[in-house]
Amino acid sequence: MAITGLAISPEIAQLLTNAARRFSRYISLYVDVLNKYIGYQRRVSTLRFERATLIKYVKKLRFLNEHLIDVEFSEWIGNDLASTAASLGTYLIRCLEILDLLNFYLTQSLRNETISKTLNENLVFSGECIVVMETTYQHYVKFTQWMLESLGLEDQDLTIEVIQFARKCAKEDEVDLEKTDDILLQEVDRVRDADEYHELLKEWDQVLLDRLQLLREDFDAESDRWQTFFEARR
Repeated sequence: MAITGLAISPEIAQLLTNAARRFSRYISLYVDVLNKYIGYQRRVSTLRFERATLIKYVKKLRFLNEHLIDVEFSEWIGNDLASTAASLGTYLIRCLEILDLLNFYLTQSLRNETISKTLNENLVFSGECIVVMETTYQHYVKFTQWMLESLGLEDQDLTIEVIQFARKCAKEDEVDLEKTDDILLQEVDRVRDADEYHELLKEWDQVLLDRLQLLREDFDAESDRWQTFFEARR
């Protein structure tokens, strides 16, 4: 049952706004790197269908990002924290579901098809970058789970599919959840009050920011690698 009676303070409002901005930047990093990737795909005629699929993803990400860019929680100061977190969480889960599908496409389907059609591994995301992509995604999923479940928000409408699937697999494999290193399986404790929520939210804000920096660096490195490859072919 959700924790009620906690009001949004100015500090929490700012941090929730920050969270929306972090997600916005997270999505923007994908849009930027995919636009570059699509540009390089144009030089390979056999990847016409794959390019069209990525263009569709970019359009979807831009649409989702339009709402996040304009989110501002200063107007919500004094409102109920749980209901506000649920509202934001619902939208973030929607974004995460699209990113989950995109990550699978980039790291599995597209990767395999590209290598099969071009016999070249220089035109796909590297293994090192894929690790960073997956780790970043897991942290953004975990933040969203924490933002909700720390307030007792565990309704079916707020279920994150990847968390639910991870728990199901862990149960079947009899994984000890108290000893696991899998961030998706680690339990979320409820907060005692708004002050504790504020402090933990502040820590999460830094985690999300750090993950963005690492992802940006790896995406930049991938873009440089693709550029070097195509320049060498001229």
